[in-house]
Amino acid sequence: MATKNPYDFSEYFKAFDPELMTKMFTPQAMMAMFQPQSRGDMFDMESVIKANQRNFEAMADANRAAAEAYKDLLDKQMEIFGKLTMAARQQYEWMEDTAGPDTLKAKTEAMNDAVEEALTLMRKLAEEARKANEEAFSTVRGQVDEAVEEIKKSTPQQSGGSKKS
Repeated sequence: MATKNPYDFSEYFKAFDPELMTKMFTPQAMMAMFQPQSRGDMFDMESVIKANQRNFEAMADANRAAAEAYKDLLDKQMEIFGKLTMAARQQYEWMEDTAGPDTLKAKTEAMNDAVEEALTLMRKLAEEARKANEEAFSTVRGQVDEAVEEIKKSTPQQSGGSKKS
């Protein structure tokens, strides 16, 4: 009977496959949410997609790179975990060969310490990646707000119950 490696997270990593993530950002999938439900207000979405094709491709490339970076982060976390737990395993193998009856307790403590340290370092790596993502979003947030304001300025105001600013 084969035992599954409890430290093999490859199945979980498949969720971060850059090619699969890219499929979520195809122009047709993204623009489908803007299609009105009634056919009366329909505009030619295909022409909008074609006119912005290079931008969609650039965004897809950027998202693919981000997915690859996230997968790389997960790989590095697992490398940290593997190195520290391997060191602990080697330590308790040495203790098993040279130590007395307290070996089991020492092995457990060594593995607990290694896992704790690995998880601490993995969390630090993830926190640094989160901070970098927040900083990246902060740098474009103002540009997004400016773009929204430009769209509002270039769109004719509807008459009726809305107030003009």
